[in-house]
Amino acid sequence: MVDSARILIIDDDPIIRMLAASALSDVGHQVTEAESAEAAIDLLTELRPDLIVLDLLMPGMGGLAFCAWLRARPEGSRLPVLVMTALDGEDTIRQAFDAGASDFIPKPFNPGILAHRVRFLLRARETLRALEASRRNLQEAQDIAHLGSWELNRISGEAICSDGLFKVLDRDPATTPTTLETFMRGVHADDVGRVQQAITQAIEQHEPLDVIHRFVTRDGAARWIHLRVKFDYDTSGRATRSYGTVQDITAQRRIEERLDYLTRHDPVTGLANQRRFIELLQQRISQHPSGTSSAVLHIDLERYRRVNNSLGHEGGDALLTQLAQRLAHTLADGGASPREAARTPHSTLARWSGAEFVVLVTDLPSPVEARRVAQRLLDNIRQPFRSGNDEMVLNAHIGIAIYPTDGATASALINASVAATHHAKGCGLGGLQFYSPEIDADARLRLQLENDLRHALAEGTADSELLLHYQPKCDHNGKICSAEALVRWQHPTLGLLAPQRFIPLAEECGLIIALGEWVARRVCTQMRAWRDAGLAPVPVAINLAAAHFLDDSLLPLLVGETQRHAIPPEQIELELTESMVMQDAEHVRARLRAMHEHGFQLAIDDFGMGYSSLSTLSFLPLDTLKIDRAFIENMLSVPRQASIVRAIIALARGLGLKVVAEGVETPEQAEALHREGCDLMQGYHFARPLPADEFAHRVGG
Repeated sequence: MVDSARILIIDDDPIIRMLAASALSDVGHQVTEAESAEAAIDLLTELRPDLIVLDLLMPGMGGLAFCAWLRARPEGSRLPVLVMTALDGEDTIRQAFDAGASDFIPKPFNPGILAHRVRFLLRARETLRALEASRRNLQEAQDIAHLGSWELNRISGEAICSDGLFKVLDRDPATTPTTLETFMRGVHADDVGRVQQAITQAIEQHEPLDVIHRFVTRDGAARWIHLRVKFDYDTSGRATRSYGTVQDITAQRRIEERLDYLTRHDPVTGLANQRRFIELLQQRISQHPSGTSSAVLHIDLERYRRVNNSLGHEGGDALLTQLAQRLAHTLADGGASPREAARTPHSTLARWSGAEFVVLVTDLPSPVEARRVAQRLLDNIRQPFRSGNDEMVLNAHIGIAIYPTDGATASALINASVAATHHAKGCGLGGLQFYSPEIDADARLRLQLENDLRHALAEGTADSELLLHYQPKCDHNGKICSAEALVRWQHPTLGLLAPQRFIPLAEECGLIIALGEWVARRVCTQMRAWRDAGLAPVPVAINLAAAHFLDDSLLPLLVGETQRHAIPPEQIELELTESMVMQDAEHVRARLRAMHEHGFQLAIDDFGMGYSSLSTLSFLPLDTLKIDRAFIENMLSVPRQASIVRAIIALARGLGLKVVAEGVETPEQAEALHREGCDLMQGYHFARPLPADEFAHRVGG
């Protein structure tokens, strides 16, 4: 295992280079940066990197061209190349792998995931190096070894054999007849016809024979034998003499099989990887029997990144291995009853990417059967997992595509299943989703929304399309004490869009930073306008995304905007989630400390839904805990929920923090929270999110 490696980052974007270099340097690697493929070429000879992190889209020589150039050079043919790209389409990924990429990671990337991918590529490189070294050593030993040799008189049938031949074939020279018939009886039954055909063809074409086959030893084991033969002919063209060598290549064959296995299987779970799954799916399509259906199931885990950040990479890998074993057992087990087991379809399970799996289910009597298989997988995914003393529950969405209805090629079926999964996630649907043509329309709509949002933020039209609503935070008497700013989008053609329609999209396509900057500027502008109108100061909370903690410009922006509008920093509260706190505790602690030192208030949003460490929370400069609405909803009817709410309030009190309850919708909930000591409440019982003028009217009235 390489603790420190030389890594070359090639990207024309200095911010991406800086973030990637920081993530890899933090785990001990020596990082060199190049702003173009041409600059990287000049560095290669001197640097001799152990791994390259490569952007696909660059001016001049692009990433694909550089990768192909590198693979054509002897010193670059085995060098691991991790491609970074914002384009995650099937064609882009296929082109990257065709050009020689070892793996890919989408932009924007998670620094921890980047370091994790690099670690496994370096581990795979060391494994391949060891296997290649073993193969070279074996080949050198074979070159100098005394090979088994023989000479056969094809007229008389008499043969002269070396002692080495009997050793290679595991035969006793004292009792073994030296005839061609004796040799052929030792050839593996599955290879006899092929070997005999090769001999006949070589003689007919007057060519040497070079064939690899299995030979059965005296104890019944099979050895891989490399047979080389040359022939002499008389004037009539008849073969009269043959001579050659036999070589035991069993060890070499095992190494080749191991290398082939590594290129087709996931190193963490041992499951088939993308390459192998596509091969198997293509084979199935080419041999698909009539009267049956096949299905591709795409499984996308929810909140796995949050779990992985909590457990660490080794714990996350162990969890994935547990999950893979559970999925495999579910598919192999068939059903809960003998009747179900008897009609279980055949299946192939593969790991598609970080938190995604795919399943090929064949021999389905009808598409409905695919739902049964998918539901059993989902039910088992939702069963608790154990990691040490911890217990955790995962959830997933599963997209289902049916052959041949939803696609006639491997690429089309996979894309359809992935589209179904994304549709279910984007629309907040249940765990299972069959593909339909309407989903493509939804995907096109998402692309339109991405382009429109990008245009609005880039062209300066955000102020005419984006707007903020403010949801009051009240005490138990209903007095407004502060507010949370919630962004809305007045789309030119689609009307008013709620945050769930475009915030996840902004995070996926890298627009969340620009959107967050707009929100920060707009909040400060609005607070100054309220003050100028004579409204009493009201603190306002702004939601932060994980990407904001990787953006060095956020704090200077907040400081600049509050100073420009003469807003006291204490009037701005920054809300972050538990998962953001746990991604990189030291980095987050430093960022939060800097924000707090400038006077900004800090709150943990949706508390209780993540995997935060209490020891970590105790060292963070926090001011407020917000109880997630999931605990408030049933606290009056479910005693355990009420106990959790009570425990969170007690925890906050012990840490000297204020408590805000989200999702308060009834007077009974508000009264119960007040009795428990909750400071502020937010929800429809008090007010929905309000436009700025209505909020001002409520505060001033």
